[in-house]
Amino acid sequence: MNFPNCRRSTLSDPVPTTTEHSEDENESIDPEENGPPVEPGMLLESKDLYRSDPRAEWTVWAPEDIELDSKETDGSAKFALIVKREKIQEDDGSSGLSLHSIKVQSPLIKTLLGPVFENYPGIKTSLKNLKFTAPFREFFYRWKKFCQASKLSQHDENQSAHFKLLVDILSAEIKPHIEQVGDLLLNSVISFNYLWAIFEPGTEIYSLVDGQHRLYRLTSSHYVQLSDRTKIFRLACQFVDTDGVNFGYNSTTLTIGEFADVIRIVDLTVLPAYMKPDIDLVRAQLTERGKKFESLKGCHYKAYSGVYLLANASWGRSRRTTLQYGRIIVDDTMYGRYNGGSEKSLEALDESNSGRPESSISSIFDLDDDEMNDTNAPPAYQAMRYAMQQARRREERVRSQANSASTTTLREEHYVFCTSMVRGFCLISKEWVSLYVDNIAEILWNEEAFARLVLPHDYKRLIRGFVHMQLNSMDGFDDVMKGKGQGIIMLLSGEPGTGKTLTAESVAEDMRSPLYSIGAGELGESADEVEGSLRRVLEISTKWGAVLLLDECDVFLEQRSSKSIQRNKLVSVFLRLLEYYQGVMFLTTNRVDAFDPAFESRIHLTIQFPKLDFDSRLHVWRTFVRPKSTKSKYASNIRDEDLQQLATKDLNGRQIKNIVKTARLLAASEKLSLEMDHIEAVMRVK
Repeated sequence: MNFPNCRRSTLSDPVPTTTEHSEDENESIDPEENGPPVEPGMLLESKDLYRSDPRAEWTVWAPEDIELDSKETDGSAKFALIVKREKIQEDDGSSGLSLHSIKVQSPLIKTLLGPVFENYPGIKTSLKNLKFTAPFREFFYRWKKFCQASKLSQHDENQSAHFKLLVDILSAEIKPHIEQVGDLLLNSVISFNYLWAIFEPGTEIYSLVDGQHRLYRLTSSHYVQLSDRTKIFRLACQFVDTDGVNFGYNSTTLTIGEFADVIRIVDLTVLPAYMKPDIDLVRAQLTERGKKFESLKGCHYKAYSGVYLLANASWGRSRRTTLQYGRIIVDDTMYGRYNGGSEKSLEALDESNSGRPESSISSIFDLDDDEMNDTNAPPAYQAMRYAMQQARRREERVRSQANSASTTTLREEHYVFCTSMVRGFCLISKEWVSLYVDNIAEILWNEEAFARLVLPHDYKRLIRGFVHMQLNSMDGFDDVMKGKGQGIIMLLSGEPGTGKTLTAESVAEDMRSPLYSIGAGELGESADEVEGSLRRVLEISTKWGAVLLLDECDVFLEQRSSKSIQRNKLVSVFLRLLEYYQGVMFLTTNRVDAFDPAFESRIHLTIQFPKLDFDSRLHVWRTFVRPKSTKSKYASNIRDEDLQQLATKDLNGRQIKNIVKTARLLAASEKLSLEMDHIEAVMRVK
């Protein structure tokens, strides 16, 4: 069937292709003048409608009178197809007709289209109102199957005649694009206007995002006109993510900027996975990363080295920050709770291969097995062959594992789609962050920390016992009022540098638990600020099983008086929250004598750290400076007699540590082992 002044629709136009569910054509059926009524869609004709302007109504069109103004009459439902065309303005100023849409009403055609669009997202051929709109990309992607369906229809003369109506119309639309894309792929290149041709919905696509290999499942793509008159090609896609409890599909978009002429497909920033060189190696890496990602669901205490992203960066500060072997908590659930608007809405993981192309782009072209197995074929065709083989294998795995799917676990085929990042909390900066999975590692514990702690043995035994019982929930003791008094609170008092903070750090390391350290000044100033901040800190540390260190907390513990209402509020808030805390807390202070008496009943153990004596100072010196024979990073050329001499100096633990650290830097700058001369040089300056 030929149409005067008609042109093909442009498949690169940013017009979405969908199956519509409503139509305003009249569905009534007129009987023939001299015959029985015609069943819906069984009249072997197409009804052609025309409009001269997108705002105009659709009218019946006849070639001899393009300006005919008579509207559509009853009887539309009997036609096999309803074809709409609209007037367009060509670049040379002339006008023509462009195919707008095709509504399929013939049940014979729908039957043949069923296998063609099996598993194609957004298309259900059994719908009463089955409509395809320009640029008809779905037919381009399934052209080989469409042509096969045409051959199958030849067994039924009536069905073949109906299907030929659709074939004749679409052939003029699709075949020129088939030829053009085939020429591009034979040369392993693509043009911007034909990017859509290699991105069928459901295709696995590859991109390098923030230096990380990523695979996604494409859901749709379209061209977008920007305000500066340039275009981008936008790809909406899915990847596997977690909310801390379940796994599911999350969504994102990738873009390809407009480019002139043609570009090698392998040079695209986003490309179909089967066209990516060394994709097998990439898939193997992503599978391993996906398994590691799966193991990080929930809450985990880990080490981290590398770049991470801040959830809330202050103005002028980069979101990208680097951490060198710090401690982090992986916890997506708590991240979402304390960062408004960051909650994830995940789609359920598919139980099968639904929505994924059953074959690669080779289905567009009529290639036989010999052509597909030709080792001398162009790279793009070899990629097609490989992709088809891989797709069959993946589909077989999906079918065999479909019954074992769960939102709390992943199947083998999901691993490659897993995100490269998890969310959590940095215990060093005390900020919510996004962390790269590859940079997360197991913690290398300091086995000597607690043993080298300068503290009387009975105190160390008591502290370890308290903390161990509490963190392992082995003590079922409760208050008269349920939920009260279930925590362990220890007060560490003494002069600066006597080991208060180190005690909390060593205990946490010995128990292999997170240490959440926070200064009183970080909680705010007003009573309301402090209450909100402290509630959050107490909740988080309890959930993580962390040892909470509240450093220099004098302002919260100071005795109340009638002269300072604000301070009274702070103390009251602190007392109330301590009552219901269920974890392990260390409080440090330099002013225990100024405490409010009400705290005495809240604190389970108070340790007074005296000023370091000779033996304690010698212990600290030996902690940071070891003999050369010792296999330690602190090994030096300093004798034990020298350390005893240094221990006579009236220094606290922090001062000793700073002296040794500075001396080591000096020795390193001279490319020497630590000598007594370096220590003495630093002490003379200080």
